[in-house]
Amino acid sequence: MLSHPALRAALKIGLAAALAGAWAISFRDVRFVWYPLLAVVMCMDETDTRVMAAARGRVLGTIGAGIVSFLVHTLLSGWVGLTVSLLVVVPLLRLMRWQAGLATGIVMCSMLFLVADYAELNWIYVLNRTADTLVGVAATLLVNALFWPINRLAEMGQLDQQLRSVLGQRLEAIRRQLKDPTAGDGRASQPIVGSRLCQQLNQLVNDELRSNPSGAAQRQHWRQRSLLWERINHHSLQLQRLGQLLPPGALASSATPWLERLPALLGPSPAPEVLGLPERKRLQDLAQAQGLPPLLLLALDDELQRLTRSAQSLALASRGDGVRP
Repeated sequence: MLSHPALRAALKIGLAAALAGAWAISFRDVRFVWYPLLAVVMCMDETDTRVMAAARGRVLGTIGAGIVSFLVHTLLSGWVGLTVSLLVVVPLLRLMRWQAGLATGIVMCSMLFLVADYAELNWIYVLNRTADTLVGVAATLLVNALFWPINRLAEMGQLDQQLRSVLGQRLEAIRRQLKDPTAGDGRASQPIVGSRLCQQLNQLVNDELRSNPSGAAQRQHWRQRSLLWERINHHSLQLQRLGQLLPPGALASSATPWLERLPALLGPSPAPEVLGLPERKRLQDLAQAQGLPPLLLLALDDELQRLTRSAQSLALASRGDGVRP
């Protein structure tokens, strides 16, 4: 059973291929239908940013391969001509920083030299094959724009809320671990989920900023917010692992306002500045009073301060949510 994203991707590539095939048949100059279909297969992707990048690479690779193949064909043909063309087109595309078109350039050189009637290779033939590619690219862009367009800003907001929920539960588990003697080991906070959400957010932010560098994502500081979520996820995991080295409820009898306010760090309205552990010169006294390793308490305080500063920076960066696109 296909998942929803996989089914959506299959339908999009099927519609784009059908549209490209219909256009190719209706145009007299399109002699090989597989050129538009190959463009559809190579250009269709999950997001419009990747589709645009693949389409640009496809067109540039086709143009570069077509020009080089035509020039080489005036002197050589067959496998020898193909080899010389590849030796020229690959460095040329790299020199012009068209690396995205390397795969397309290699495929196009092979087709132009080895398909039937390659001896007819001339400027008209090259232009027609470029037009074939543009038919497939146009069909891909049209289907990608009309069917299931992706609202990345909305998805980024949803991921932001999921991260607040998942990491907020982790902070609550840390508080229970250190304050409740009957608490478990706090392993139910799903560390992999937080990392996966951070990766998804980072990918969406990269795609949005590539497609619209000066848009709402830039004004709402999503790049900084994505990096801060990664830091918060890392420091909360470190804090949780250090807490698991202590017995459950190790700080139950100590006054720890910083710990009581810890879960509110990622709330909709951030809590006041979280107080750290006692001054470091008093860590030895606290460690002796509670029978705890002083270096472990020092490490807890370090991670707590880093976590707090990252959460406060995230709260400042998130103020841009009210900015209109």
